Amino acid sequence: MRPLLPTLKERKRYVVYQILTSKPLGKDVSRMILHRLTDILGVFGAAEAGLLQVSYDTTKQQGILRTDNKHVNKVKAALTMVTHIGKTRVLIQTKGVSGILAKTKRFTEE
Repeated sequence: MRPLLPTLKERKRYVVYQILTSKPLGKDVSRMILHRLTDILGVFGAAEAGLLQVSYDTTKQQGILRTDNKHVNKVKAALTMVTHIGKTRVLIQTKGVSGILAKTKRFTEE
């Protein structure tokens, strides 16, 4: 079996976001974020976007999502539509988008 040509491969983008809230959230926030994004985008929309939680820092309340390059704007819009996690009101701010995971550090070090 021959490998895929580079033009046929999925182009990944990494979206860095920060959760702004009045009180700190628990450990399973990243799972809840993906669940809310699946609710907003729909099951097929989330699958088409290739959503994957890469990392989440509970102290800074910052996370990194991986998505397809064609669906970055939809994912960013869906992140702004998340208003509650559990019973806590939240505001999710997109810090930046990068094509390389190592370059997302410039958005998380602020």
